[in-house]
Amino acid sequence: MIRKRRAVVCTAALSAAVTAVTPATATAQADGQADGGRAWRVADTRPHPGGDGLLAVAASGRRNVWVFGGADSEDGPTRPVARRWAGGAWHDVALPDEVVGSIDAADASSARNVWAIADHGDVGPSYALRWDGRAWTVSRTWDRRFTTDVVTTGRRNVWVFGYSRAGVGAGTWHFNGKRWRKADLGDLLPERGSAVSARDIWAVGARRLAGCGDRMVAHYDGESWSEVPTGDALPPDVPQPEEGGPYQCVFLRDVLAASSKDVWVVGTVYRSWDDRSEEEPVLAHWDGRTWRHEHIPGGWLPRRLASDGRGGLWVAGWSLWDGPTPDATPLMHRAPNGTWRTTPIDAGDRAGRIVELGHVPGTRRVWGVGQVETPDESFDGAIFRYR
Repeated sequence: MIRKRRAVVCTAALSAAVTAVTPATATAQADGQADGGRAWRVADTRPHPGGDGLLAVAASGRRNVWVFGGADSEDGPTRPVARRWAGGAWHDVALPDEVVGSIDAADASSARNVWAIADHGDVGPSYALRWDGRAWTVSRTWDRRFTTDVVTTGRRNVWVFGYSRAGVGAGTWHFNGKRWRKADLGDLLPERGSAVSARDIWAVGARRLAGCGDRMVAHYDGESWSEVPTGDALPPDVPQPEEGGPYQCVFLRDVLAASSKDVWVVGTVYRSWDDRSEEEPVLAHWDGRTWRHEHIPGGWLPRRLASDGRGGLWVAGWSLWDGPTPDATPLMHRAPNGTWRTTPIDAGDRAGRIVELGHVPGTRRVWGVGQVETPDESFDGAIFRYR
């Protein structure tokens, strides 16, 4: 069942929007503050001869932290990787032999309820994997349908999302502890999700046949999903005319639901006119009643959100100036008072890149995962901590 709400449609001309925006500048540094010598540092690496990357973090407490990714092979398929924090160190944990591909999303509600999704994109199977406290098992497989995120609030409540403009996704599925069921969300296509509780889940993605951007925000109240219009908290979408001309589109990349009155969405707005184009970050906040535009420094492309455990935000992305290279991925931090600062990644004499963040509930600890460059210009999977 889905309950629809009419979205607010803005008809403002793109020319007016572009006029109000100055060319992008390196405001991430100018607007932010130095971080007093603290940095994200490498806590552990996972060397692998064929290349390795860590892509996801899941934590339900200090003693239940997992990181995931994939390891390439020169003569076989990519294999998923799972590592667990135990006894003050990281340890590899075996996954089912039949699973291939990389794990790029995971979630946990307890030490006996950890979920991860693995896939080969749209060219191979996708898997929903479950840890019950003893071993990993395959809960469901989708044939040639990729998945994009998994959210769980308990062993009887798991959501898997599968949407992307890159290809055919699995759609939205729900697991009630006994069986999987494909959910009918109408025109809503969730890609990333975040849960406060089983009756308070948020997602970002797109609306079917929207034609421009991925700006949809949806909410689940325990019974149905509904779209929650963002009003003027985000720039308006202006589709490109059939005869050509200026246009702009918003692409939301992540959502963080800290509470029912504290929800964040982050992404970018892409603008094109004449022979020019630009892309700038966007950030919006839900206070329980309305969405509000929030300032975010320009000059970079935000991708992932995480709580800092103190009412602030960590945002991972990459610099606009150097592209998505491993040595151009500073992390941004937003304090509760709205102050931004740039925080470097210290990987010694190697380039490091953080692609995902995970906050440990009930603490101020945040883990990051990604890669560090090797001398042979390959990459090892890396786990990072802020200290």
